[in-house]
Amino acid sequence: MRTELKQIDPPKDVQDTMNKIVKAENEKIAAIDYATAVETVADGEKRAAIKKAEGIKQANILKAEGEAEAIRLVNDAANKYFIGNAQLLKKLETVQNSLQNNTKVVVPGNAELVNVIGDLAGVLPMTK
Repeated sequence: MRTELKQIDPPKDVQDTMNKIVKAENEKIAAIDYATAVETVADGEKRAAIKKAEGIKQANILKAEGEAEAIRLVNDAANKYFIGNAQLLKKLETVQNSLQNNTKVVVPGNAELVNVIGDLAGVLPMTK
C-alpha cells in the first residue's frame, strides 16, 4: 500500500508561527552577513591607514637620510677645501642666500665688489 499527501493545511496560528520562525531565521542570516561586510570594510580601511602611515614614515626616514648625507658632503668639502676657513665658507653661504632672490645691492663707486660681498656676509636682505 502506498499513501500520498497532497496538501496539508495546518491551523492558522501554527502557520503564522512557522512563517515567523522562517522570517526570523532569514533576518538573522542577513544581519550576520551585514555585520561581516561592515567588519571586512573596517579591516580594509585599517590596513590602508597603516600602509599609508608606513609610507609616510619611510618617506620621512629617506628624507632625513638624504639631508644627513648632504650635511656630510658639505662637511667633507669644507674639511677638504676650506681647512681653517670655516668662517669663509659660512660667509659664502650667507652671501648666496642673500642673493638668491635677485636681491639688489648698491655698490658705491669707490668700493671694490669683493669688499662689498664680504661686507654682506652675516646680513640677510629685508623681505617685502
